[in-house]
Amino acid sequence: MMRQTETWPDLPLGNELARTLARLHGELPLSVLQALQLLCAALNEGHVCLDLGTVAGSRIGDVSLPKRDKWQAALASHPAIGMPGQFRPLTLDAAGRLYLTRYWLYEQQLAKRLLALAAAPPEVVDTEQLRQLLHALFAGSQQQPDWQQAAAACAVLQRLSVISGGPGTGKTSTVVRLLAALQQMHQGRLVIRLAAPTGKAAARMSESIRAAKPGLQLADEIAASIPESASTLHRLLGSKPDSAAFRHHAGNPLALDVLVVDEASMIDLALMTKLTDALPPHARLILLGDKDQLDSVEAGAVFGQLCALRAYSAAFTSQMAAATGIVLPVSEAASPVGSAVMLLQHSYRFDANSGIGELARLANAGDGVAALMLCRSGNFSDIQLQDARLAQYKPALLQRIEQGFAAYWQAIRSGDAAAAFAAFGHFRLLAAHRDGEGGVHWLNSAIEQRWAQRGWLNQRAPWYAGKPVMIAENDYGLGLFNGDIGLTLWQQSKLMVAFEGEGGTLRWFNPARLPRHDTAYAMTVHKSQGSEFATVALVLPDDKTPLLTRNLIYTGITRAKQKAEIWGPANVLRQAIEDAPLRYSGLVDVLAGM
Repeated sequence: MMRQTETWPDLPLGNELARTLARLHGELPLSVLQALQLLCAALNEGHVCLDLGTVAGSRIGDVSLPKRDKWQAALASHPAIGMPGQFRPLTLDAAGRLYLTRYWLYEQQLAKRLLALAAAPPEVVDTEQLRQLLHALFAGSQQQPDWQQAAAACAVLQRLSVISGGPGTGKTSTVVRLLAALQQMHQGRLVIRLAAPTGKAAARMSESIRAAKPGLQLADEIAASIPESASTLHRLLGSKPDSAAFRHHAGNPLALDVLVVDEASMIDLALMTKLTDALPPHARLILLGDKDQLDSVEAGAVFGQLCALRAYSAAFTSQMAAATGIVLPVSEAASPVGSAVMLLQHSYRFDANSGIGELARLANAGDGVAALMLCRSGNFSDIQLQDARLAQYKPALLQRIEQGFAAYWQAIRSGDAAAAFAAFGHFRLLAAHRDGEGGVHWLNSAIEQRWAQRGWLNQRAPWYAGKPVMIAENDYGLGLFNGDIGLTLWQQSKLMVAFEGEGGTLRWFNPARLPRHDTAYAMTVHKSQGSEFATVALVLPDDKTPLLTRNLIYTGITRAKQKAEIWGPANVLRQAIEDAPLRYSGLVDVLAGM
């Protein structure tokens, strides 16, 4: 069911849309007004459409909604609402899904492009050559079956591949090896581009691939043909100021043969549609991500929905067996896209002795009771639950924060920028919300008050040595991107903000030149995607909220490499883990031909 509040939603977008339609078609019936407001509320929550069946006949606040059949008939009869393909402002399909028509078009266009990629294999592959290459590239693997090798073979055998894996499952090493296999089979002639949704994710992808290449002992020309620099999707597509359109599209496609996109779970429906539209007809698309992480901020959950279609046809399993010796289970695929999905299932970071790994598994399984038992067992030193409300644990949390940032402040006082960045990456506060008690703004303010009490900063000064900031919007002129972290230090008697560049270099900026930014002692779990820290302190609100789902818990705790601390009531943690996020759309049905 759509996550409704106890009160009727009153949203500016819904009100403006209602006024526009009223000018075109006269006064709107109550049934249409209700549907418009709920549709806009659904879009705010990340749904692509309003599924009438989830809310019909229910009561929201003081509003009683019509029964489904009556409501659907009333909507279908209004001139502003059309059937699929009629191209009216809103589209109502036979399943009772109400769309803003542009979102219905996005779904149709994306499905058409993905099905074309899945149905059109590339040139004939020399199976024996591929088998030898993969066995050499993945020599030493002890996993049975070797899902990394299977994922690499999938990317060579098909034009679409979707590779999902949690932290430490080897997504980067898999990608480097599959790109090496592709280039060796094409004599290094393929044009490969790397991209990610945010600047931070792009930078991390670049660093990971750069670090992984030397271990493969590739021929110089093959190594050189594998790129090391990733860009943001907006830069790749050619964003235009004050426009949702891009320079690259079907009429002006990207100049590439292979596109690899990391952190694909963060890509919303509109952007994924525009990305696939800009691919040349012959291109391969490789999507990497973690299906269990948070979905995109905007409407859609494309990556997770693609992963849900995983099923291997007899023809594909035969190809896979010939190319790798790996025997995959044959099942009746709902969509041709199903054979493109590979799940990396072995974590090299979280083994059987890892509390983080076990808690992540239980979170994904929705087993809140077992998760609490695990946290309370004391069997694992890498997870900790502070079961209390904020008012009770606030003093202990502030003390823990001071301890967590102690090495950082020591580096700041010494003026050692490199040491400051290393120390700042050791400990991070994560929160579910930006606003309210226990949210990001509250935490950052409480921390700065604590530092002021220690005499480490003047709260009345907007800038001080040690202030960390996170960039909130892309600035291509400065080369600063959404998610980039900067640290404020004295540089030649002036306060400057340093950002890490390639090869360990630092880039210095006057604070006045920075694009929109936020203080970054704490960040939302959403903003933490694509980052890793030695220790994470995840602060939960005192009460369950719609944002607090198992995906958020999973994403938060798996940002930690060594220790995950959870601060908040145990019942809130349990409720969050038991709450499975669901985003309504028709994409899966379209891909399945339904």
